Amino acid sequence: MKRFLSLALIVGFISTFGLVGCGEEAKVKETETVTTPGGTTETTTEKKVESSGSNPPANTSGEVAK
Repeated sequence: MKRFLSLALIVGFISTFGLVGCGEEAKVKETETVTTPGGTTETTTEKKVESSGSNPPANTSGEVAK
């Protein structure tokens, strides 16, 4: 009985730490400020990154990796 309880405790402990990073999502946050004679407007846009891993999105900024 002690072996069963210790095994159940170990499995529960490992499964808890195995799921720690699952709630995080990759996001891109852009802030744009427009100043006019009538005042200033600030717009913030936050987008979720849809693709990652073996097929990442294309490099649209033109930067070259070093």
